Amino acid sequence: MAIYFDEPVIQDLIKYRDQIFALAKEVMDIHGLDILANDTLNALLIHEIVKTYDPNYNTNFHRNGEDARSGEVLIEEKCATVKPGKRGSVGKSGWQFHAQGNLNHARYIFAVRRKDNLEIVRLYDIKSSTAVAVVQKCLAEMKQKWIDKGKPNHDAIVVPEKLLLDVEVIKTSKVKNCTVIEI
Repeated sequence: MAIYFDEPVIQDLIKYRDQIFALAKEVMDIHGLDILANDTLNALLIHEIVKTYDPNYNTNFHRNGEDARSGEVLIEEKCATVKPGKRGSVGKSGWQFHAQGNLNHARYIFAVRRKDNLEIVRLYDIKSSTAVAVVQKCLAEMKQKWIDKGKPNHDAIVVPEKLLLDVEVIKTSKVKNCTVIEI
């Protein structure tokens, strides 16, 4: 599907782009951080939510390594963006990992955000040993399937959201229009 605009619309978009780029440059000059990077935007969204119930939570803005930590616990974070359906609801999703990457972590945070307004609508904070084991088992099985296929170049493996629906919930809360499910 192609999307073409008339020149006045394109010029309007260029103005918005220039404003966004100016703000991005300001952030880069002050903090040395690319605010427009997808990982940065996701990290900031997740940070706002998790910090409300975990005072020890802190985000790592370095490109490699853990995504966050709480005390001494290192956290892996993933965010999926989902286009809402015709009635506005956001369906189930999944979170991608690289089969060749580090898959085992002590805690995972998986978020689902709306494509239309970028708000996080569901956040799974996976921290119980049982829930972590469920995720790690899924990742190990998906990695093995990837290996069995002969290690194709595309090494993306997915933890489906439906996997988490059967895990015992520790607590459910609402933060900034987001349903937080601690498991």
